[in-house]
Amino acid sequence: MKKSPFGFKYTWVDLQPVRVLAVTVLAAQLFGAIVGIAVAWHPDWLINFWLGGAFATFPAFLMGLVIQSRLTPGRLSEHKVMVRCLGLIALALFVFAVAIPVLGLFNAP
Repeated sequence: MKKSPFGFKYTWVDLQPVRVLAVTVLAAQLFGAIVGIAVAWHPDWLINFWLGGAFATFPAFLMGLVIQSRLTPGRLSEHKVMVRCLGLIALALFVFAVAIPVLGLFNAP
């Protein structure tokens, strides 16, 4: 993995060591986005799509950790920086998805 100012690069090749984790998160985000559209918290479908995907991100990350550790033991500990960064991004998306509706930021003035 090449160094970047942010600690890692956002390429599919760089995610190869933790690909099971990444695929789990992406699949759950897509599922969450579809559920978001179906539930329709907001009149705008794009906001529902984003919220659904963002809500699913952190739980999917946790589920992906379990799956990755069972399928390829040792990979998570070998790539701690990548896993930590993915976890922080997943947590941030989840927190924003929870905070935005609670704070009423999508409400029109």
